[in-house]
Amino acid sequence: MTAPSTERTGVLFALRDDPSLVQLAEELGYESAWSAEGQGKSAFGKLERWAVHTSTIRLGTGIVNVFSRTPAALAQEAATLDAHSDGRAILGLGVAHPGVVEGFHGLPFERPLARMDEYIGLLRRYLAGVAEPFDGEFCSPERTSFWDAFQPPRAEIPIYNAALGPANIRLTGQFADGWLPNLYPLDAFDEALDQLRVGAERAGRDVDDIDVAMYVLTAVDDDADVARRLAAEHVVYYLRDIPGYYDRPAAEAGFADEVQSVKAADSTAEALEHVSDGFLDTLAVWGTPDETRTRLAAIREAGVDLPIVRAPTAADRDQAERVVRTFAPTHS
Repeated sequence: MTAPSTERTGVLFALRDDPSLVQLAEELGYESAWSAEGQGKSAFGKLERWAVHTSTIRLGTGIVNVFSRTPAALAQEAATLDAHSDGRAILGLGVAHPGVVEGFHGLPFERPLARMDEYIGLLRRYLAGVAEPFDGEFCSPERTSFWDAFQPPRAEIPIYNAALGPANIRLTGQFADGWLPNLYPLDAFDEALDQLRVGAERAGRDVDDIDVAMYVLTAVDDDADVARRLAAEHVVYYLRDIPGYYDRPAAEAGFADEVQSVKAADSTAEALEHVSDGFLDTLAVWGTPDETRTRLAAIREAGVDLPIVRAPTAADRDQAERVVRTFAPTHS
């Protein structure tokens, strides 16, 4: 076994709740493990469970939305996880999309960026124990120092924003500690980093202090065709089932015709026929283990500080473990 790499790598288990995989990631030197939520198990609940089975790997929500919990509830959850994990919590936030906010939670998907702005500010106040009242557009607590029976171990927990649109990326540069995009086309990455820089400059911040931590769709198999299909099925699912969200960055990156063809297809099988290698390459890493490690290195060179690898949605447990082992920082 070679010595651990100095390159940072994270892993997203999305809706999978398997502490043994998180333990394996920790053993192999991954910096962080992230848990999604959507309409499944609570991200915080899974991370609390993982904290019991691990000791060093950082634990991030990836993501929880800013509609279904108040800032106070998010602060409570994050601070509790941080205490139970000895300071390993990361709070990954997102505005989500109407399918989750309206379709599942039954809340209006209104003014998402203004809400994100206010939530980040309030979260920082709660964690720092600021006693003064706050008069906000969405929440107006009388005080944000509510820790009567519990003192959070850290007054600051890293906050990442899962932004996709330009305005939201600029907001990330202004207020967040990290940027956490998902299915973001590499062909548009330079422009996105410019937007991040603009936001940072507005707040007098150094853009290099903002952690660029991107979810990287990774499909690995000794048969590259198998890996390609897994990755393509994942992309098709996101473009067809979450309209008006993941499709926009891909269309703006020059793939508007392919995006439209995928969305207009009558079936998944037909949609897959419209996913070219060039289109898939800008959204995913797929192929044999050696091929995918080379492609992940190119993503780092594009400006991603912390690639967070994730198996495709349809991947089984063995395929998810293959991803974890392939991109392990201690890979020999």
